[in-house]
Amino acid sequence: MTKDIHFTSEQLKGQSFENEKFQNCKFSLQQFKFSAFEKCTFEYCDFSNALLNSTSFENCVFTESKLSWINFKDTNLVKCRFNRSVLEGCTFEKQKLSTSVFEDCDLSSNYFINCNLQNGKIQNCNLSRTVFDHSNLSRTSFLGSNLTGVLFQDCKIGKTEIDLNGFISFGQSKGFVLEAQSKG
Repeated sequence: MTKDIHFTSEQLKGQSFENEKFQNCKFSLQQFKFSAFEKCTFEYCDFSNALLNSTSFENCVFTESKLSWINFKDTNLVKCRFNRSVLEGCTFEKQKLSTSVFEDCDLSSNYFINCNLQNGKIQNCNLSRTVFDHSNLSRTSFLGSNLTGVLFQDCKIGKTEIDLNGFISFGQSKGFVLEAQSKG
């Protein structure tokens, strides 16, 4: 187990990590370049404002970690699981996230553009002020998630799961107003 380490860009550049457990490590403000992580676990780690260039995370688990203000455009995320983590203000562009799971996460103010989230799980997450643009959301589960102020722009939606609160938020984002029926 790797614990309480503040990594530098030099320690990450071109490195491959497999079956490694990172606990309370700091990767924030560092540049990842040609780095690969496979079957790694990150607990209480901070990646905020990291620069991820040609970096891969495969079968990794992030628990109670911070990954805010990151552009994931040049990152490969495959079969990753995010639990109780903060990913605020991130950009996901052309990502294939259909095999990833986000549970109990703060995903507020994110931008998903041309992403494939088909069959994905984004459950019990805060998605307020998040934009989904030209993304495939077919069969994606948003159950229990806060969809207040979420914008779905030119997305493929089919059999996408949302609960009643999500349905109301979605309707309001499209300009619908929910009114109580008068008895009469």
